[in-house]
Amino acid sequence: MKDTTKDIIPPTEESNPQESKAKSGSPILMLMEILVTGTAGWKRLRRSRLTPDQTAAGCLYPILALASICRFADWFYLPDFILSDTLIRAFSVFISFFLSYFAVQVVCRWLFPFEAKAKTETPYFKLVVQYALASLALFLIPSELVPVLEPLTVFLPIWTAFIITKGIRFLRLPHSCENRCMVTIVVTTIAMPYLIMWLCDKLI
Repeated sequence: MKDTTKDIIPPTEESNPQESKAKSGSPILMLMEILVTGTAGWKRLRRSRLTPDQTAAGCLYPILALASICRFADWFYLPDFILSDTLIRAFSVFISFFLSYFAVQVVCRWLFPFEAKAKTETPYFKLVVQYALASLALFLIPSELVPVLEPLTVFLPIWTAFIITKGIRFLRLPHSCENRCMVTIVVTTIAMPYLIMWLCDKLI
């Protein structure tokens, strides 16, 4: 007699996209967890299913847009507020961080030792760069909204450097060049957006 019992196939990620999305977590909330918990946040990110495209759309780009919009707070503080100048400055903020995401990858690939170059093409490396840049853009917002806070917020990139050092361990760099690569990522990621922003101010 033929067995008509059907095999029960457990649901997969493809058959249950909502569950897969839930397990990935929110890119914005992941940034907050990284900023607050450091190593624990990076560990959770490493185990998540978030992709660079997801974090760019759900975290980096929205924060860059918000930081750019906050430039218009000058309307409340400057008696000689000029809309066209503010539009240019807002654009320079967004484009500086946007271009930095790609520039950091290129520079790190160039400066890394040969045995570590392949790490710059991994999704996790791109996530580290994205979340580091997102934190820098986030730290710009208070000084844009309340200029009197600018002397205090100038030290906030130190926290970005700190969280980068906590996330590098999960990149699994060769031990022989780990410190060199870590310094390269920290310096490049923090300096690049400000360098491009300065160039934009000079050229525009």
